Amino acid sequence: VAPGMMARLFLALLMLMVRALQLGSAANQCGNSSSYCPSGMACCAAKYSPSTYGCEVPIGNLSRVSAGCGDGLPEGDKLCCKMGPAEPPSSTLANVLIIGDSVSIGYATGVSANLARRLSDVAKVQHGPWDVSDGGAGDTASGVACLDRWLVTQAQQEVKWDLITFNFGLHDLTNTSHCEGLYKQQMANITHRLAALGTKVLFITTTPFMPLRTRGNTVVEDMNAIARQLVADYNIPVVDLYSTVTDICGPVYTSCAICRKDPCSYHYNGEGMSKQAAVVEAAIRQHLKPLYVGLVAV
Repeated sequence: VAPGMMARLFLALLMLMVRALQLGSAANQCGNSSSYCPSGMACCAAKYSPSTYGCEVPIGNLSRVSAGCGDGLPEGDKLCCKMGPAEPPSSTLANVLIIGDSVSIGYATGVSANLARRLSDVAKVQHGPWDVSDGGAGDTASGVACLDRWLVTQAQQEVKWDLITFNFGLHDLTNTSHCEGLYKQQMANITHRLAALGTKVLFITTTPFMPLRTRGNTVVEDMNAIARQLVADYNIPVVDLYSTVTDICGPVYTSCAICRKDPCSYHYNGEGMSKQAAVVEAAIRQHLKPLYVGLVAV
């Protein structure tokens, strides 16, 4: 065998070995899909995951503790968590993870907004969880349970994220002192775990939900205040999408040109998503600048 052929065969074998280590001999493929779960963790049916699979995680008494607040979790001591980002990380660009609900899915991957396309010169942007048609990360109880699953890719490849943005709020709209206290406790858990990664983290404020605000219910505003206090303890910068919306629509409103529906609800039209994407893009560029300026200089 020619030396060149031997070298190519050796390289191919090495790449297969590296791939096996990334997935881990300890990763279980979910059906014939592109998704995997760690050893000892069962694959489960996840309706809104593009691969139709998630990973079943133990949650102890989290379902009972969270009952009556936010979306709530199914009864039981296990939860089917959606998969993490779809693709492997970039080896040439910064890797950015957007954790959040359907609003963040809209500005991160929507056709008109598409934060991923806007930042494609400096970063590979992915959403956690991998979800294109549902509530994304859901409520804080889901975040506590599933965060570790969203920090790795659907193939269980670990990623050294250069920047992570996160938000929880629109799935936690139960306006009682108990539920706002639980929101604070669970957001503290999530914030601490993200800060411990040693990567740059940004908090995105929850956007308005005027069907409640116009009736005097300030749960969104309360949660934003709670979250601001929590992230301040970790010196995590805040990207204020709540004000991005109210600067256009006014402090209290029922109709607005950037809402998807009239009267306004959770979601935004193409113009609204684009305006949100522009604000998040500027913040990400600002905080990535030391990294990509250094890369360009090299």
